[in-house]
Amino acid sequence: MQDGWTHIGRLWTNGEPYLAVDPAVRHLWHGFSEDEYFDRIVDLGPGETVVALGEHAAAVVGADGVVGDDSWMEVYESPEGTIAIVQASGDDYRRTLAAALRYPADSDEAAITIQVRSGELAIFSAACDGTGEYSMTLQPARPGHAPAEHGAPSREADSGLLVAARSTAYRVTARYYTELDDSSCFARWLLVPERPCT
Repeated sequence: MQDGWTHIGRLWTNGEPYLAVDPAVRHLWHGFSEDEYFDRIVDLGPGETVVALGEHAAAVVGADGVVGDDSWMEVYESPEGTIAIVQASGDDYRRTLAAALRYPADSDEAAITIQVRSGELAIFSAACDGTGEYSMTLQPARPGHAPAEHGAPSREADSGLLVAARSTAYRVTARYYTELDDSSCFARWLLVPERPCT
């Protein structure tokens, strides 16, 4: 795995996965208002990591119920532009996150490639709509220090993340529940840039 990861945000899940998609097409997702979350997401198996939004594809990322149902998912970016979404549990939270980022990707499950032509990547709860009254606010990615502890959910409304894209296409892979030792485990989703933006 790459070195030099920068923490750029965190996402709270109550067990629902998030979608990663080009913001230009997120209006096509109606997870709440048209029950697409229940009709198209709830029964997905762990190996099913994509949903169609019209002619476009959204990656299904985050929320491994074995690691934890109510949980933070930490979002990182590497110098090369790879985005990592890590869900972790352990006595030493920061050490567990670092180990998850170092863990080899050779045996990760291959998923899909998503197109990101708008110059940004939106990551938001699949239980919400992509836009409108039932959507979640997207916060801009902000480089900072990784949390030292998992901590409680925020008192503020849950929000998604808007990341400046470093590629027009990302290959998405997944590593589900992975045990590091008797007291720590993680799941990880990687969005690896395939073509640099011009």
